[in-house]
Amino acid sequence: MGAIDIVVANVGVAIIKPSIEVSEADFDLVFGTNAKGTFFTLQEAARRVRDGGRIIAVSTGGTKMFFTQTALYLGSKGAVEQFVRVLSRELGARGITVNALSPGFTDTDLLPERDRAVAAGMSPFGRIGATRDVADVAVFLASDEARWLTGENIQAGGGVA
Repeated sequence: MGAIDIVVANVGVAIIKPSIEVSEADFDLVFGTNAKGTFFTLQEAARRVRDGGRIIAVSTGGTKMFFTQTALYLGSKGAVEQFVRVLSRELGARGITVNALSPGFTDTDLLPERDRAVAAGMSPFGRIGATRDVADVAVFLASDEARWLTGENIQAGGGVA
């Protein structure tokens, strides 16, 4: 395959329920997918990305907010943000940037229909994000123009804070 220029670790599974109702199986699914899956993707990326390459891990803008019933999802994505911070230090000497991209409310299967109107009302733009809105930020992070950004968590949430 040769050298890899860019890796985007993008995975997300969510179980939304009160913390006291979370089972060990729920925990294993969410952390196994979001945290473990991302960690080992980043590990392999660190081995294969060429010097000067780009690594991006997708987190969530939700780690900056406080929502009930989201402890598993937000906890697993918080782990991803820490992986990025550490790996950016480990790969900096090779000129590889490692950043987190944290979408806000976006038109995906993870955003329930019942929450979309409220989510849109939280943005100054009055809408939820399109996948292209987030993809454009990922393209920027993968570009040479983002060469001075590393270890960062870039919020792509349409102004929702």
